[in-house]
Amino acid sequence: MTSRLNLFMEYAEGEEVHFVEYIKTRPADGLSKAVMVLEGKDDPKFYTPKFSSLLNREWTSISVGGKSKVLELRKKIRSHPKFFNDLTFFFVDRDYDQTITFKDTYVTPTYSIENLYCSRETVKRLIEAECGLTRSDITNRLEIIDFLLEEYESLRKKFHTSRSVKFLNSVFYYVRTQKQNKKISLDKVLKLEALIEKDKLKIILTKNELFIKNRKIEREDYIKAIANSSWLAIANNPADRFRGKQEILILRLYVRELKNSGSIANKALAKFGMKICTENPSMSDHILSTASQYVPSPRCLTKFLASI
Repeated sequence: MTSRLNLFMEYAEGEEVHFVEYIKTRPADGLSKAVMVLEGKDDPKFYTPKFSSLLNREWTSISVGGKSKVLELRKKIRSHPKFFNDLTFFFVDRDYDQTITFKDTYVTPTYSIENLYCSRETVKRLIEAECGLTRSDITNRLEIIDFLLEEYESLRKKFHTSRSVKFLNSVFYYVRTQKQNKKISLDKVLKLEALIEKDKLKIILTKNELFIKNRKIEREDYIKAIANSSWLAIANNPADRFRGKQEILILRLYVRELKNSGSIANKALAKFGMKICTENPSMSDHILSTASQYVPSPRCLTKFLASI
């Protein structure tokens, strides 16, 4: 019964299902409305407002569940005798891959969209709006904003210099670049947690069964892989190139500590004699939805959409 269920799930998530959905979504002539093919269910949070503000034409979007599925669907559409010239565009994360150069495909300038959520500019916009710091009557308003941003940058620097964080990303880099023919879930290899204890950042790295089972077998190849220039370039630019799913942990933690009685809120109170905290106490639980409102459009995305 389990094997039958697995086969059904593979079909339900397969290339043909997404192609059928694409056929249902595309306009009859393939050109009167642009179709935007996205990776995952959270991508519309970022892309929808960008499409709405930057596109001067009708559009619709579908999410297909991952980068490889976006690229598989693109291949099928572009090789189809009827649909090959459709006004369809594809949006994927950079990940650890080499640059994709298809003219109809947008690739994020960072590992993923989540890295953009964690940028200093995004956080600045977020705290101004969510902590009520746009009010011109607040004494030392700009100084308060700078203080909160420095707290964020300090937290993020500690995260990026953590040996556990570096190790996790190096292992993920190895898996994705050296084990491309195997569908390995990174979250089944290593798991990372971040928390604040006594005003200090604590990183907890859990080595899952898949890692423990294969670490001795893969050790030599792993050491060779992380000695190359590609990994070193990633390691030297962690904010942009480390895996976004872990980067978002720090933003979530930062926002949590901005809540009433959080460590950062308490520091701000002690320094400025003013209660500064997020107006929505549950915001950290919905960080992707919240942060997506404040992400500036990367120049490369603006340029890509202007060409449509």
